[in-house]
Formats: sequence, C-alpha cells, structure tokens
Amino acid sequence: MPVVSAINLKGGVGKTSSCLHLAGALALLGRRVLAVDNDPQASLTAGFLGPEAARQLDHAGTVAAVYDGSDPLPGAVIRPTGFERIDLLAGSRLAASYNVPDPHRTPYAEQVRLRDFLTQVRDAYHLVIIDNPPTLSLASWAAMAASDAYLVPTQPEDFGAQGGQDVIESAAAVRALLNPGLVLAGFLITMYQVRRALHQLYVDKLRRAHSGAVFTATVPESVDYVEAVTARKPVGYHKPRGAAAKAIRAVAEELLERLAAGAAGAEEAA
Repeated sequence: MPVVSAINLKGGVGKTSSCLHLAGALALLGRRVLAVDNDPQASLTAGFLGPEAARQLDHAGTVAAVYDGSDPLPGAVIRPTGFERIDLLAGSRLAASYNVPDPHRTPYAEQVRLRDFLTQVRDAYHLVIIDNPPTLSLASWAAMAASDAYLVPTQPEDFGAQGGQDVIESAAAVRALLNPGLVLAGFLITMYQVRRALHQLYVDKLRRAHSGAVFTATVPESVDYVEAVTARKPVGYHKPRGAAAKAIRAVAEELLERLAAGAAGAEEAA
C-alpha cells in the first residue's frame, strides 16, 4: 500500500498537524493507517499520546530502534493510538543522533533501514504517512527512499513557501540513487485564509508555477485544529461536523485520488 512522506524544509508549516488530522480523516473514510513519526522532536507522537508519554517511551519501542540497526520486530515498535484503524510508529528524541547531514554519504544500509522496516508492514495498511523534520538530513532522505510519494505542506507566505524547491531537488537525488518510483503527490496549502489577499496571491503564484501539482483542497487556518491537538485527537474525532474536519476530509479524499492515479498531473517540471 502507498507510503507518503510529508516534507518541507521550513518548520511551522503544518507538516505534523497535517499528518495527524489526515490520519484521522483517512481512518474515518475506512482506511487503515500507519502514522510514522520520523522527526526527532516526536511532535506527532505527542499529538497522539501526549508530551509526557512521548518523552518517556523507551527508544527500543520507537523509530530510533529502526535507525540504530536493532532490526526490531514490528510488534515491538508499532502501537495502537486509541483510534480505530490508526497505528503509530512513535518518534524519539534519541533518533536525532542518526539524523546526520549529507545522507547520501552514509552507508547504504543506513539509508534504507526505514524502507526495509516498512516493507515488512506496509501491506497491513491502506496508507502509511511519514512525518519528517524540517531538514534534508538522513531522516527525510530515508523517508523518501521508503516512500511512493511525497507531500509538501506549504504555508502561503514567503517564508513558508521557500523550502519547496529544495525538497524537489532532494527528491530528484533520491530517485536517481535509491528510489526511481518516487513521485510528488502535490503541494498542500496549509493555514490558508481565503480572505487574506497575500494568501490568494501566493496560491495563484504556486498554481502558475506547478499547475496540477497543487492540491485543489486546502487546509484553512482554524482554531479547531489547535483544540483537537490539545485534546489529543484528530480533528475529525474532535469536532466531526466542523468546517476544519470537512476541509481535511476533502484533502484526504484528494490524496487518495492522486495516489490512485499515480500522482497524475503532480510530477515536477523537468
């Protein structure tokens, strides 16, 4: 089943929030989802389990055990989230030691450990979603090596949109060296305020530059997402009839459509 990485070099653009709420929306659509917290900050894990519980996890039960070469059994590191059809491969601050720069220079076995692990479990899920740190070090590199597609959450403001081209270039390198099947699922506009002229200008600019690679559905700026995270719930479980839940459901449906079509129309321009 498809593996999708959420990647952007800029922090604070909604990568983790998108992964959390998308996992919930996909589960509510009947899909079985594995959420992978590949960021040493472990924010996705905290979103599901709470910050204290996330911090107290033994590294042997987290993604750190994948990177340290322990070759863990899936049952030792994958845990239920408390939400039907959503499992979690938890993150760990201890994984930071393995998130080294110049990942293409690391031993091949280290570059593909995450892929090798996910190969064992991916068929048990309809979708695997990987949350990544805002760097192009080993964690994001390994995630793209393990993925069928990558998603670029993008805030429609200058700083929030700056990391996209670097991600595309890094993905091209991963395709050349490790994973020729990797495609761009699309740019996902997050924190969007339709009435803000600046946001409209950036979205128009992005669509002109990347055409069909930009999701039609957007993630609006909404307090519901923040409240849902505080409640340790995807927004679809927190406020299922709210506009925020409907918006992320539309994103989930479009993501499924794009993946089913092989990310048609979402390829990078050469």
